[in-house]
Amino acid sequence: MPVRKIKKSYISCVGYFKSHKDNKQLAFESILERDFFMLLEFDKDVVSFEEQPLKINYQLKAKSTRYTPDVLVTYKDGSQKIFEVKYQSDIDSDPKLQHKISVLKEELTRQMSLPFETFTDAQIDQIYFKNCVFLYKSAFISENKVISTRILEAINKLSKPITIKSFVELLSANQTEQLQILPYLWHEIFKNSALIDMNKKITMSSLILKGISHE
Repeated sequence: MPVRKIKKSYISCVGYFKSHKDNKQLAFESILERDFFMLLEFDKDVVSFEEQPLKINYQLKAKSTRYTPDVLVTYKDGSQKIFEVKYQSDIDSDPKLQHKISVLKEELTRQMSLPFETFTDAQIDQIYFKNCVFLYKSAFISENKVISTRILEAINKLSKPITIKSFVELLSANQTEQLQILPYLWHEIFKNSALIDMNKKITMSSLILKGISHE
């Protein structure tokens, strides 16, 4: 649960991101925070992430100040990292913010023994991100074990790359059935995005192959 109450304002974009990985809703205060959550959802090294997880008190130019980090990320190896989410233009144009970030990096290491990093919009690969957004749309579809089992069994039998279109046709020659199958295929790729090249725009011509990691 976030330690700072999120309030609406005309300069913020307040909302909730539903995490399939964490099985919970996470509050965000900007579009960029929401986008960061989306990327964390697809990061295979990330176990969980939490918004506004803690507070620290520190000195900034001899003045006592309280700070609430944006995101705490926990990784598979057990390590954790604090992230501050900021637009790159805001950092570049604000020397005071640059100084604050530098101080916070030292303070979080000293007080919490946690590494501190900024995440900016400049770090977002647009093709990869749009693929994440596309697959995320199928994250919470209603369960259909029959279709999902057929898809997974067919993937396990693949011996060479096959396009999404050809894979669906392999499962059924009926167009209505193909349309029913496709969302569940996207769902399986959402759960295991290494099945597809996320660095290229996803289309029906995208290749899929069990066990292949396109990194």
